[in-house]
Amino acid sequence: MTAELRTTAELRTTAAVERADAERERIEGKVEAFETFAERVRQTRSANVGGRTGASGQANAGKQVRASAHSPAGRPVGDTLAVGASSSGPSGDAATVREAFCETVFPYADADSPPEAMADELSPELAAALSPAAGGFTPGLADQLVSRAETRSEECALLADAVGTERDRLREVGDELDRIIDWLSEADETPLLQLGFEELRERHDRLADFRETCDRLARQRQATIRGTRRDGLTGIRERELLDHLYADFEDDHPMLADVARVADLLDDSQRAVRRHLCARV
Repeated sequence: MTAELRTTAELRTTAAVERADAERERIEGKVEAFETFAERVRQTRSANVGGRTGASGQANAGKQVRASAHSPAGRPVGDTLAVGASSSGPSGDAATVREAFCETVFPYADADSPPEAMADELSPELAAALSPAAGGFTPGLADQLVSRAETRSEECALLADAVGTERDRLREVGDELDRIIDWLSEADETPLLQLGFEELRERHDRLADFRETCDRLARQRQATIRGTRRDGLTGIRERELLDHLYADFEDDHPMLADVARVADLLDDSQRAVRRHLCARV
């Protein structure tokens, strides 16, 4: 029974730790994706502004060329020189930003299509402003996109920290449960019939101490579930975080499930010891 519980507890704890660790790594990648996306929007905005400035300078130069290409009587002496247009423009810049989003943030999104992902990860309004039908990309839109990407990066960083904290808690509780199960396994090697009254009482007291440890762990976990992790005005409800992490698990709260199983085993062991104590009186 102890060996079976050991395997079950380890598998649940290990699976939960691995899940939290993998999710933290994924979210950290999403943080970098938003940072990269913001930088590419800045570059597109800079290129857009530079292109407008260059086009304006070329237009002024063109006016000078056209003025000098006339005879004193005002008649043209040849064809007017054409001013080259920039290959970039509002629609092209929007397409560049959409492509940047697809290459950076979209792989981390839960949506099936880039437009849906942009609406989820940025906002429906920004997604609409970036759509091909909108037909425009302005510095103001670029500023909004950069601001939103920076906010999402900060939110994801906070979430990554929260998942990392959950992973560390899992490891700590798992270690405590392992120590209890190891002690039980070693104690079970000596039949209760071979123990004297004082040895039985000491074992009962030790089991009671372990039971208090499980009660403490359960109380701490319940308090954590009801809590909120905050950073400035941003908060993450622990219950929502745990629902996110363990949605596919057999138990919604694997840590509490492990604590409860160990507590049940301790209760069974205590009852067995009490029966022997009563028989020795």
